[in-house]
This record gives sequence, C-alpha cells and structure tokens, in this order.
Amino acid sequence: MVVPSMSLPILEINRLDHYGIVAGTIKELGLIELIDDVFGRDKREEVSTGECVAAMILNGLGFTSQPLSLTERFFKSKPLELLFGREGIYAEHFNKNKLSRTLDKVYEYGFDKLFHNLSMHSK
Repeated sequence: MVVPSMSLPILEINRLDHYGIVAGTIKELGLIELIDDVFGRDKREEVSTGECVAAMILNGLGFTSQPLSLTERFFKSKPLELLFGREGIYAEHFNKNKLSRTLDKVYEYGFDKLFHNLSMHSK
C-alpha cells in the first residue's frame, strides 16, 4: 500500500533562553511604556525608543563581547514577537542607525534624569 506524500509544515525554532525572563520583567515594570512616555512615539517608527532601550538591555545580556552595531545579528535567531509582545517587529528594525539615534535621544535628555524618572515610578 502506497501512502500519498503529505506536506508537513515547515517549523522554525528560535531559542528563548533567559531572555524570556528579562523581557517579562521589562514588561512587568512597564519600562517600554515609561520610556515612550518620556520621548513620545512617532507612528512612522517601526520600533519605539522604549523598544530600542529594551533591545539594548537584552543584547547586553547575551552578546556582551560584540559591538552594539551587531544587535541586528543578535536578534536574527530570537522570537521577537514573543519578547516584545507585538507582531511586526523584526531584527532589521534594530539597526545601528536606529540604536544610535536612541542613544543620542537618551544622552540629550540625560541618563541620570531618565534613570531617576524610571526608578521613581512604582506599579
């Protein structure tokens, strides 16, 4: 008896490792929203300033010996929709130009001032 071949779905496997715990903590603290409240959110942006800061935190916990400009490569194998809690977010959004502009915004605002604002917020 010959069984007709069945087309199996192609599965993509991404490792979550410890990033799920860190991303969950970022969500629970509301860091992305708090940072976006400070800097605003432009609807034309693919990722917000808060999401870029969260990406840099996640990157710093896993790609420590690599320059920040390789963040895009770091996120290629990560389940970004799960980590950031929304659809339509891709590794290409965290390119060196976007991350540089984010760091410039935070620098102009003041790192100490931003840290103070975030630490004074309680949920």
